[in-house]
Amino acid sequence: MRRFAPAIALIAVMAFTGTAVAKDRLLHFGTGDVSIHNGTATLANDPGEYSGVYIKAKGLSSKRLKAVHISFRSSGDTAGGAPRFSIPLNTGHTESVTPYAFLDVNNCGSNLVSTDSANCKVFLNFSSESFDNWADLASTHPRWRIAKRAIPFIIADQAGTYVVSNVDLR
Repeated sequence: MRRFAPAIALIAVMAFTGTAVAKDRLLHFGTGDVSIHNGTATLANDPGEYSGVYIKAKGLSSKRLKAVHISFRSSGDTAGGAPRFSIPLNTGHTESVTPYAFLDVNNCGSNLVSTDSANCKVFLNFSSESFDNWADLASTHPRWRIAKRAIPFIIADQAGTYVVSNVDLR
């Protein structure tokens, strides 16, 4: 029985690598200024700029929507749909644009943007559908998944200073 202990330990380590909680693992992109400290990102955009952060993790790839738990906390500015999660989807169809679901601060009614929140409305970039929350999206489209090898990201594409923290991807 002892000879299986290393294999079990390896499987346990591999299982935890799929879950990503930001500490200093946030990576950034965009034309605005981004500073990251202890898992908190400040995104500062002038007019016409955008910026964002993401965690390079594979744990969400091809995951069914009902099993997805994604969240972040926001402070600072809010404008339009910024800041927001942009979550790549696999709908099982070929769309003319990459399908994304969006959850943003203004449509969550609080500083918590989360797939677990009953108050976070979900919008799609490829259809006119919108949903009261993530659970509504997942139950309406039970076969949809997170896109394979795609990474959800937080973006602010309006002028302002946005602060995002407690980024959690499970």
